[in-house]
Amino acid sequence: MKKLVLLLLFVCSGWVLAQSADQKKILEDSQAFMSMFQKRNYDGMLDMTHPAIFEKVDRKAMTDGFRKLFEGNDEFQVEMVDADKNTFSVSDIFTTTENTQYAFSTYPMKMKMIFLKEKFDEAKKKMMLGILEAQGMKARFLNDTSLEMSKESMILALKDKTTGNAWKYLNYDEANPLYVSIVPVEVMKKAKEYYANLLIKRKENAN
Repeated sequence: MKKLVLLLLFVCSGWVLAQSADQKKILEDSQAFMSMFQKRNYDGMLDMTHPAIFEKVDRKAMTDGFRKLFEGNDEFQVEMVDADKNTFSVSDIFTTTENTQYAFSTYPMKMKMIFLKEKFDEAKKKMMLGILEAQGMKARFLNDTSLEMSKESMILALKDKTTGNAWKYLNYDEANPLYVSIVPVEVMKKAKEYYANLLIKRKENAN
């Protein structure tokens, strides 16, 4: 038994050592990013965001938008559900032909949405669930005024001259024009492939 325990510890420590310093940094940053999201620390989130975003959208406008969406909205409330840190994983580190380093951090995102002025009957629930499903969300109504949503999410980590050679982050969202305008084509192709494989693996494991 003692030998087996020692072998297990050796294997686990080998896996940890196999992770590069960059992978550990990205993992820690991803966990911190989502923790800030849950605590509504918008400035902290934006400090970690890729600087090219602020060439397209004013930083204060983004902060105000977050506050309006999550705090100053009299139509609904959104609550982030704390993600288990053990569910985060980081890919290998890749490098583009233009010497941009990048990687992908994945995790299951879960949130709760509470409607303050509307109740949903069965027809409205079905319509809302269909809309969310089309956005890649799994959702279920907890009652007539609140629902729970979850999605396999991915963060892009990028590091090059434009980020001051520090890791900066973007949410993977091909439908967002800002994402398309910032992310190199080579990275976009790799991200799309990586995310598709992630969904396939999750579906296979669920069956």
